[in-house]
Amino acid sequence: MLTTADLTAMRTIANAALPGTAVITGGTFASDGGGGGSVVYVAGGTVACRLGPIRGDEREMGERISPDADSIVTLPFNAVVTEDSRLTIDGDTYNVAAIRDRSWPVTLRVEVVKQT
Repeated sequence: MLTTADLTAMRTIANAALPGTAVITGGTFASDGGGGGSVVYVAGGTVACRLGPIRGDEREMGERISPDADSIVTLPFNAVVTEDSRLTIDGDTYNVAAIRDRSWPVTLRVEVVKQT
């Protein structure tokens, strides 16, 4: 069993391997006053990240949660991200397709789809 000290040390090492930056935005419904509205995205924070492709073995082994996702973003374990979030990385926007469940909360890994 890992101790709190073990997890803290692992998180420190993992965070050092996150070379990029992601701006997390969350969608909020804005009413148009006439019974409709639209979703407006508001920046919720900036965190370190690493963007990478979904590897072939992840596709083949069935570890993929979302069939539409084309990339994986690794974030600090305590980043606040939901499946309604968007991430902006290097000027590109990605929709969160799925959040991977991890047995040890060392990092947070999310499957994303790049907006075109």
